[in-house]
Amino acid sequence: MSLLGFEDVMKADPSAMAKAVADWTEMARKYQGVQQRLETEVLPVTGGQNLWFGSTASAANLHITMTRQQSVDAQTEAKAVASIIKDAQGDFESAQKKLKQTVADAQADGMKVTGTGNVLFDVGALSKEERDYYHHDPDYQQSRHEAAGQWSRKITVFLEEATAADQRAALQLRRAAKVGDPLDQFNGQAVGGGDEADGRRAAELAARLKDGKTLSPEELAELNNLMKANSGSPVYGQTLLNTLGPEGTLLLADELELRLNDRDGKLKGEYGELQTNLANTIAGATRDPNTKFYQDFRKGLQEAGVKNINARHFGGKSEPIYGYQTLATLLQHGNAGYGKEFLNDLGTDVLAAERADKNRWSAHQFNGPRPDLVYDPVDGVLKLMGQNPDAATMFLDPKSPGAEDRLKYLLRDREWPTTYTNTLFGPPMNDKGTHQEGLAAALEAAATGDVPGDGTHTGGPHTPAQARVMQGAIDALDGGGKGSEIHDDLKMPLANALSDYVDDTHNMLSDHQPVKGRDGTWELNGEGHLGGSPDHLIRVMRGVSDEPEAYATLYNAERAKAAEVLGTISADPGLSPEDREIPARQAGSALGAFDAIRSDVILDDKDDRMEWAEKTGEFASSMNGTVTGFIPEVGDVAGALVDAGISDWVDNVKEDAQNEGNTKNSDAHFAARTQAQDMAEAWGRANNLPEDSKTTNAVSTELTTGHTTGNLNAMIALGRNGQQ
Repeated sequence: MSLLGFEDVMKADPSAMAKAVADWTEMARKYQGVQQRLETEVLPVTGGQNLWFGSTASAANLHITMTRQQSVDAQTEAKAVASIIKDAQGDFESAQKKLKQTVADAQADGMKVTGTGNVLFDVGALSKEERDYYHHDPDYQQSRHEAAGQWSRKITVFLEEATAADQRAALQLRRAAKVGDPLDQFNGQAVGGGDEADGRRAAELAARLKDGKTLSPEELAELNNLMKANSGSPVYGQTLLNTLGPEGTLLLADELELRLNDRDGKLKGEYGELQTNLANTIAGATRDPNTKFYQDFRKGLQEAGVKNINARHFGGKSEPIYGYQTLATLLQHGNAGYGKEFLNDLGTDVLAAERADKNRWSAHQFNGPRPDLVYDPVDGVLKLMGQNPDAATMFLDPKSPGAEDRLKYLLRDREWPTTYTNTLFGPPMNDKGTHQEGLAAALEAAATGDVPGDGTHTGGPHTPAQARVMQGAIDALDGGGKGSEIHDDLKMPLANALSDYVDDTHNMLSDHQPVKGRDGTWELNGEGHLGGSPDHLIRVMRGVSDEPEAYATLYNAERAKAAEVLGTISADPGLSPEDREIPARQAGSALGAFDAIRSDVILDDKDDRMEWAEKTGEFASSMNGTVTGFIPEVGDVAGALVDAGISDWVDNVKEDAQNEGNTKNSDAHFAARTQAQDMAEAWGRANNLPEDSKTTNAVSTELTTGHTTGNLNAMIALGRNGQQ
């Protein structure tokens, strides 16, 4: 669309629109006066009080009655016009305010904004020294150039918003005034502005799309304009969705998916935008779970969610697509964020539908016209929860209503759906496996309180609910001692989540007994912590460690934690030996457990053991313990210990793999034991102790002793009967 001019928006005076609202409101009042005079002074004479008779009187009465109706219609139109202008004023002022603030912020950032809205870095405003620095630093020039581009894009966004408000008002005013109407009469059906009126107009256009009809490019643009401008409004969204109904909303979503993927179709960009706007409209309409609309819409979705949305198309009865699949597909396109209650209720309802018929979406043929169809709505909703940690925690917390066995069902009991593709000849081609990306994202988000992949994992603290999710996942995954059997999609996210609990896992692996005698999670000062059997934890860690990056992530977290513990040990000769030896021994025990996990991977006699060792070494070397997002910041002494011995550790891991884990040729826990000794020596240097210091040797001895104990206990937990 052609944008309004930058200067036009910046200098526009919205108060003129306020005057227009007042004038049109006054016009409606005056027409009301005309109506009243006709009703009280004229019509009684022409048609009701025996004051005037004959054909002339009848003709006059008909004419005056029509005039009276025109005065009523004129009031309706004038009020509608006033309402439209008032709504447009609010929208335009909002866009103008944001535009002006963006310009001010850009200028404060050293930018020059031209009269056309272009943004340039204002080199002329720099001092001589600053200009010299700018001209001799290409990286600084690039950063300022990129910043100017970002400010320019923000300005464009608000110009688009102002232009869209202007276009909406123009279309609404033309409809209200019945521009082009050959009868040239006032519009007694004129609709004013506001969210409810916009919702009714959007529903009128959307209903035609739902029914498979075509909108003109202008109408499609109008619908997108209405959707985008009002998607966050509950009044607008509820008006639109109430008019369409839950099933109608899903039919519209399916129609958009088909048109978006129509190979010969046009306006795909517009349909894609409409898809996003419809998803955002649902998000805006379902923010408050306590409204009648919410309850009715949820009930309607429960019914429509298990209906075959594809039944109205040729062959659709034999290839069902259920409403929840269509809804999960649509919601993936939203970017406004969904309420945690809505996602929790939706997840609950989709699971209930699945448990009522476990084969409902157990196997589905690949759908060519809908290549992005979410076949598994359970995983689809879980994927959305991955972007909303509060929703994910609410859904997966074993103490949430109805969620007592939810983790066990998802992680152990559920038969995950598969897809297949029919071929012209021969049997169908089945998907190689199931997919659990949504569960992986939701689990990581629920246990940590962070969105996966955004770099915010910092090692806690965690809420009690988050800790219950993490503990529940460990217990469910190790049900029957099967913690080592973990789906590939879950391995890296679980490693990320467990690394975020490094304080707790360190404590559990250090003593190899339930932390403080607790069988499950426990709380301290309002924070949640892991407990329970370290054997469960070890087997789950072993399960994720088939993925080299996952093992390296876990190991590096513990490496940093061990360094942090050692860094807090004082070298003061007056310190009780026990206060120095116990934490050193515990750190060694935790490192020994990780060495056992590594050895178990190699001892499994896999053909790719060397590839695993190579990749593990690469990841472990590249993840500096003080900067990886899952590891807490450490002090100066600990910082010197984090990477102590890592090079030798990597070499020994590769050597162990090359010797196929054969303990006759390689001590299976030599690598980490050596690193523990290197860390002790680094601790001594950091504390300015001589090389042959008895204190350093004592720390080294306790680290090695702890490592041996931790390695042995972990090997037993992994079923190696103490084999090292």
